[in-house]
Amino acid sequence: MLKSLLYVGLGSALGGVFRFLCYFLITLKFGKNFPTGTFIINGIGSFLIGFLFVFFHKRNFSADLQIFLLTGVLGGFTTFSAFSLETLQLIGQKECYKAVIYVLGSVFLGVVACFGGYLLAHWGINNTIFTIRK
Repeated sequence: MLKSLLYVGLGSALGGVFRFLCYFLITLKFGKNFPTGTFIINGIGSFLIGFLFVFFHKRNFSADLQIFLLTGVLGGFTTFSAFSLETLQLIGQKECYKAVIYVLGSVFLGVVACFGGYLLAHWGINNTIFTIRK
């Protein structure tokens, strides 16, 4: 259990650093008029978790690696709490239409991206594109 906690903690720290860097770069590119950074980060994270879930289970990677990447890195990278706060900030700024678009778009993107990663992993494994062994 202690080893798992260490993997989650280290992964979360790494995921948080990646999130900060990605958010910074995305905000430089698109500005702060809409929470584009969090939106894109959550889409990427949703895609990756769908993909890696299948990939790890089909390729029998270690539970430690799965805990480190899925719970730690991706848990630290994606940002539901930031999503919630940014939604409230949009409402507070009387940008309710943006808040609705953000909420619906984020949920839709998250589910579609996760499903896309899931399908891509199944397709790649069935077509032997992914030949990496542990």
